Amino acid sequence: MEKAWVDANVCRGCGVCTAACPVGAIHMVGGKARVDEAACTGCGACV
Repeated sequence: MEKAWVDANVCRGCGVCTAACPVGAIHMVGGKARVDEAACTGCGACV
């Protein structure tokens, strides 16, 4: 599976993807989700 990415124009900053990530690769920055691509395993839990 491919790495997660965030479309900043669509992200509402709800944090659901952050809570779903089992490896903690998604963090909220300025009210938007940001993915640490080095930590992301591509599991798909965030989508």
